[in-house]
This record gives sequence, structure tokens and C-alpha cells, in this order.
Amino acid sequence: MTDPSSDLCAPVRLSIVVPFYNERHRLDRSLDAIAGQAGDDVEVILVDDGSTDGTAAVLSERADASPGVRAVLLPANRGKGAAVRAGIAVTHGERIMFMDADVATDLGDIPRLVAALDGAAVAIGSREAPESELRNTTRVRTTIGNVFNAAVRALTGLPFRDTQCGFKAFRGDVGRNLFARSTIDGFAFDVEVLMLARASGHDIVEVPVRWTEVPGSKVRFGLDPGRMLFDVVRVRRRQRRSV
Repeated sequence: MTDPSSDLCAPVRLSIVVPFYNERHRLDRSLDAIAGQAGDDVEVILVDDGSTDGTAAVLSERADASPGVRAVLLPANRGKGAAVRAGIAVTHGERIMFMDADVATDLGDIPRLVAALDGAAVAIGSREAPESELRNTTRVRTTIGNVFNAAVRALTGLPFRDTQCGFKAFRGDVGRNLFARSTIDGFAFDVEVLMLARASGHDIVEVPVRWTEVPGSKVRFGLDPGRMLFDVVRVRRRQRRSV
């Protein structure tokens, strides 16, 4: 197991955080591409969210064998939000981002996403931006995503076309602060972080992406959207009480 406390504290240009949960069936396809992003000024943080299929062992082995790659292994499954939070907490990057383990978003879009931070504190990948390219997407997923995003906009006032794309970047100190203040462990963590960013006065920009639907999503469309909206309502109430 990689011990984050033993890592050097020298800053790097970019930290990339990737959460994993029971991804062993497709690690052969995705892990090389993800770990390949590491370099002299780029660190890659692989976070295992309490997998039960051997994913953690593979991530740990890759981290031990690959310079610039680290593994954070959570002892139990807590949710995607908790995994991303744990990874961002140990980053050293001047800029940080997270992406999904299925590599649904083209890795060639990383430079454009990170470059958007020249003019904003937060940059979010958007599958609904005019210049975005979508491949193999299903009508069911598209419809559920559009309905959920419309509900999020109505509940929170966030103006963004796509809050759920797993491809977001932050100026380093901003991202670490936002995630340290976040509380949602599940899939609605993106919305909470964006609400915190807006409440803090940070500029947020949407960036078009090239996105391909990959089978095996962990989102259960008959159950998780309702739970996500419930979490969004809780966060909105909490923020209103704090104001």
C-alpha cells in the first residue's frame, strides 16, 4: 500500500485524481492511459474506494512501479465523492483535476481543461457545450441526465449545462479548500462543490469535451438520481441556514 504521508511535499504543476471502485474488469484498458499522464511535473493519484474485486492491489502495484503515481486505498466503500475528496487532500499540484476511471472523456482534453484555469478558479468539463462531441451515448442516459441537470438548476440556481461530467479542474488551493469543506460522499458531490465555489465568489467556466459512453457505469439510474437530488436539497438548506 502506498502511504501518502511519506510523499515529498514539493509542488507539481498538475495533480490528477482518479477514483476507482470495482474496476478490475477494465483496468487493462484504462490504467495504462491514466498512469501514462504522470511526468516530471504531473502527479497521478489513484484512489480505491474500498473495492472487493482486487482493484486495490492492482493500483498499489502500479503506484509502486510508476514514478509520479501514488495510490490511496480507502478501507471501505464510501462513495465517489469521498474517494475524490481523499485523493485531493493529498495532492501537491498548483492545479488539480479529477477524472473518471473509465476514461469516458478524451484524455487529449486535459490541456484545454487545465488551460481554462488561466481565467477562472474552476473549470468543468461539459458534454452539453456547443463544441462538445458525444459518441455512443444512449437515449435513456441522455434523458435522465438532462432531467437531473434541469432539476439541479431549478434547486440551486447553478447555470451550468452539465454539472455531472467527471472531468473538473481547480486552482490548487481553491480545490483543496472546497473539497475540505464538502460533505457529500455520493454522486452529488460535484453539485455541492460547485455550490461552495459559487458561494465563495470563484469564477467557474464550462469547457467542451469529447466524451464516449462506456458500459458499466456505477450510477443506478432507477435509484441514484433521486438520492442525488435529496443530497442537493440538504446542501441547499445548509447553505441557506449558514447565510
